[in-house]
Amino acid sequence: MKKQYKYTRPTLYSRHPSHQILRAKNKTLPLFPFKVIIRLGSTTEVEGNPLEINTVQGVKNSASKLLMKQKFTEAGVKTAKWLTGGGIDRLEQELGYPIVVKSFYGSRGVGNTKIESREQLEQWLQNHNPNNYIFEEFIKMTREYRLHVTNEGCFYTCRKLLKGDAPEGTWQRHDDVCSWALEHNPAFKKPKNWDDIVADCIKAKNALGLDICAFDVGVQGSIDGVERDNPEWNIFESCSAASFGSITSQKYIEVLPKLIIQKYNG
Repeated sequence: MKKQYKYTRPTLYSRHPSHQILRAKNKTLPLFPFKVIIRLGSTTEVEGNPLEINTVQGVKNSASKLLMKQKFTEAGVKTAKWLTGGGIDRLEQELGYPIVVKSFYGSRGVGNTKIESREQLEQWLQNHNPNNYIFEEFIKMTREYRLHVTNEGCFYTCRKLLKGDAPEGTWQRHDDVCSWALEHNPAFKKPKNWDDIVADCIKAKNALGLDICAFDVGVQGSIDGVERDNPEWNIFESCSAASFGSITSQKYIEVLPKLIIQKYNG
């Protein structure tokens, strides 16, 4: 039985400005008779024995591309083939071109480079320490979705659509080049094997050691306008501190109390 406290609201550990809505002073989350910490991207240690939504190690696993990929591989999650280190010959033989190079730490595509040829790879290696990066097989997927998940499933999702004025050759989808289609939008085009994709995201979440997080997932598109029965997918990234819009905020406000009770009851 956990130690009882006076009724108090969960304490948020996050530096992201869009998460402020969850702070206790805003009274958006209910009171609980025990201490609760909600971590969204924070690795700050806390004394005592509070109930924690997302552990420090879980956040570290998600923040590090290396740890993230290791956990995905161990769990059998669908993700791009990847390597660390290795010479040019090995990278070419095992990954081929294009190769995506990703810094161990970075967000919104910062530290990521797409390399198209040996010449580009040699030039990149002259200016970077490869021991700080992972090398991935480039997998082109027509569609990309962001799924927010708990063990109960996906509680909120959007599709990332490239804007018409996105630069030619854009291969990463972020706010500056994308608009977001909600699930009720016809442009969302929900894959027929959506439940399998969600299950893989939950597997990835558990492999990282998180209670709640988001994933960016690439999915094959249709063939000549006909939706595939079982499109392939690839989990690109995990995010333990996804940016909130107004709808995202409301979804987290709805889901977090249920998650807290579930975790408390074990």
